[in-house]
Amino acid sequence: MGWNQVNGIMTKSRLLYPDVLRIAAIIGVVLIHVTAPTIGIFDVIGEVRYWWAANMINSAFRWSVPAFFMISGMFLLDPNRNESAKQFYLKRLARVLPAFVLWSFIYYLWGIRQEPNRFEIGAFVKGIVEGSLHYHLWFVYTIIALYIIVPLLRLFVKYASHGILFACAVCFVASNLSAISGMLGWTLATEIPRITGYIGYFLLGYYLSITCLDLKRRRLLYGFGFASYLIIVLGNYWLTKDFSSAGGYFYSYTSFPVLVTASALFVWLQQIRFNFVPAGASRLLYFISASVYSIYLSHVFIMELLYQWHPWDIVNGNPWLYVFVVTALILLISFLLYLVWDGGYYALRGISKLPGRLPKIQELFGRVKEIYDYREMLRNMVLKDLRTRYKGSVLGFLWTFLNPLLMLAIYSFVFSSIMKSDIPNFPMFILVALLPWNYFSQAILQGARSIVNNGELLKKVYFPREILPLSVIGSNLINYLLTLVILIPALWISGVHTTTALFSFPVVLVIQSMLIFPIVMLASLGVPYLRDLEHILNVLMMIYFYLTPVLFPVSFIPEQFRWIFDYNPMTPIINAYRDLFLFGQWPDFGTLLPMLLVLLVLNTVIAVIFSVLQRNVVEEV
Repeated sequence: MGWNQVNGIMTKSRLLYPDVLRIAAIIGVVLIHVTAPTIGIFDVIGEVRYWWAANMINSAFRWSVPAFFMISGMFLLDPNRNESAKQFYLKRLARVLPAFVLWSFIYYLWGIRQEPNRFEIGAFVKGIVEGSLHYHLWFVYTIIALYIIVPLLRLFVKYASHGILFACAVCFVASNLSAISGMLGWTLATEIPRITGYIGYFLLGYYLSITCLDLKRRRLLYGFGFASYLIIVLGNYWLTKDFSSAGGYFYSYTSFPVLVTASALFVWLQQIRFNFVPAGASRLLYFISASVYSIYLSHVFIMELLYQWHPWDIVNGNPWLYVFVVTALILLISFLLYLVWDGGYYALRGISKLPGRLPKIQELFGRVKEIYDYREMLRNMVLKDLRTRYKGSVLGFLWTFLNPLLMLAIYSFVFSSIMKSDIPNFPMFILVALLPWNYFSQAILQGARSIVNNGELLKKVYFPREILPLSVIGSNLINYLLTLVILIPALWISGVHTTTALFSFPVVLVIQSMLIFPIVMLASLGVPYLRDLEHILNVLMMIYFYLTPVLFPVSFIPEQFRWIFDYNPMTPIINAYRDLFLFGQWPDFGTLLPMLLVLLVLNTVIAVIFSVLQRNVVEEV
């Protein structure tokens, strides 16, 4: 924290340079991991400019991980913090452990994805204990270990403040002595723990935060920082070329060159202070900074998933071209995942703080009866939505029929004249799947704003809150049913004959609607608390479209990616529509009926959650 003077009064304000440093550090960590494969194949690609480009980028951000430890030490070692050791442990571990356990489980599943029969809870627990689930999770184990000794380090800082710099020097000398001796093949009489150097970063971060270096010393530190960067670049080349078995000392986070570059950057950003940043931008920086831990946990999974989906050429590809594009994509997806995680956590925290208890089964039936009693209002809301959908347009409600007709005309022209497909009757193949997809996506995107859009109504009169998202689902359902007036004749004109399989249409439609219901109910509650959720949903829906076999059959998907479509609940629904409309055969009820049972349970759970959370939603709109 810092102090600002406003109208002659000293007010407390948040320091911005740690947020900027933390954001820069997570960008650096992703760049390190994206460029690492190219650096690791020096013996394959040799001294080409692409290896040098990757080496220069990677070396420029070796300070990233040390910066995280320095920022933590800066805040956590303050002896004036008024909290007991118990309070500290509970607070810190509550922030770190839930996301860590979740992502450890995800990385465990990712590691056995080719052999799902290998799944064992015991193996997962063993992996967490051993720290073997994924290479980058070492950071979490190290930070937890440092948290354990923070109360002791605070006492040291409080009663031996003049010895902080000396203690830092001892930690780094010991850590480098261990690394250098290992590089030379020597064995020390006493093993020095790896954590020693990171204790040094903890202490150094606090020391630099309370110390003001004069201009001469700062310039000297900046000069040494730049020189250390060159040493890392050239030193790593020297070791990789001539002593590949000696290890990567210059890339080590606790090496002397990395220590100097991290210290120089910390001091440089500290001097900037960022007091010129407006309040809105500072809040944005704080919000992004809060996502860094989540991004660190998820970014390697995103990177490996992207590489499996569309590998970039680490041998012949130019790092100056692909590295920054891939890094930006990884950071964007990881940040979106954080928003989803943060929004879900916020909602669960809201549930835990709400007064009262979960409703009983009888109360849920009473809730259903209350919605039925308000059926006239539900009907009017559905009609209102249908009337206002094309309000102000010349053709009005005719657009309900014109939209599928225009889509049919476009697909028929494109896939019969320009992009000819081997799939028989390809325009119908797409249209049969696209219409239910439009029902699915539009119901979710419009339903997410159903409570926010009717905020004034909520404040004026009581009615079951479920009416609002249900009315949106109902209007989109009617809109979908009306498009069948175009689909059925189009199938007949195209030579597709309808069969008795059409009688299964209501069952498939009910299953799809039951899939839409829980998503819309949660999204409609989430948007009032987190307005960014509606924009996140737009992006997720665009991604989900290409993970659903709307424009292609599942057989077109490469074998290694087909599992994604197998776990997609919309895949059997789209296939069922194609079976009953296009192929004249009954859907696969062996897949649909178990799905129906699961959705019955899920809808019940979501109804309970909605009945609890909706109590305070009026305050948020």
